[in-house]
Amino acid sequence: MKGLKTLLWLEHRRSWVWAVSLLGSLAFWAWGIKQVTVFDVGERFGIRTGLLGMACAIGALLLCLMIGRIRAETRHGQYQVLLLTPPSGYTHIAARYLYAAGVAFAYFITIGFLFWWISALAGIQFDAGTLVELVLAVPFYAVCITMLPLLAWTLLLMVFISAYRISGPGWVPGTVMILGTPFALSWLVDGIARVSYSLPSWRLLERLPMAVASRLVEMDPETSAEIVRVSRWGVPIEPLLIMLALTAIFLVLAGRIWQEVEA
Repeated sequence: MKGLKTLLWLEHRRSWVWAVSLLGSLAFWAWGIKQVTVFDVGERFGIRTGLLGMACAIGALLLCLMIGRIRAETRHGQYQVLLLTPPSGYTHIAARYLYAAGVAFAYFITIGFLFWWISALAGIQFDAGTLVELVLAVPFYAVCITMLPLLAWTLLLMVFISAYRISGPGWVPGTVMILGTPFALSWLVDGIARVSYSLPSWRLLERLPMAVASRLVEMDPETSAEIVRVSRWGVPIEPLLIMLALTAIFLVLAGRIWQEVEA
């Protein structure tokens, strides 16, 4: 039997309720968005966009909880899987991570469709290229710079705590990792901000700001020109490269820890 394929199947059996519930919750968010009936179009669009932002944040938290259940499962022996050859720690980590990452992409692509929907309700029309970028390219960029490293970090943290059974005097390393996360994140964001736009940017959603502003805001020619100028900046490619590199490092470390402990 193929180790990765079998472990992905087992991961699906363990987590399909989480995945279906998370994706199904978007129907609730769509219902809530539809209930917003403020008369002003701009205010209504703003509230609906805010609700989508809440859906993104809650979805990210639930995805981290889903991938973080590894500690309880290892304690109960749920990873004692019968295979012809015991899979390596890297295979275990890859299976768990790939499943969670796939759910994350599906979730945020659906969020992209919902944003297109609320834009259409506000009378904002996008061309085909902008629509494809909105529902595919933007979720890809957002997931790569936020969810992929966040899921990898959560997985590394829980593997570390589970492997070394943080308790008694040994709780210090786990506590340091958890409490140090906000400081490390702040340092990382500052570093990324300093190097951003050193490389050519990704010209993503160039026409979106103008399409939204022209429908919801009365603009003079000077404001219109400024929006066009800013939208041409695109999104920096450096955060994407840095976060993907960090994701790979976190996964390698998590796989190495698993390999050592299970061996």
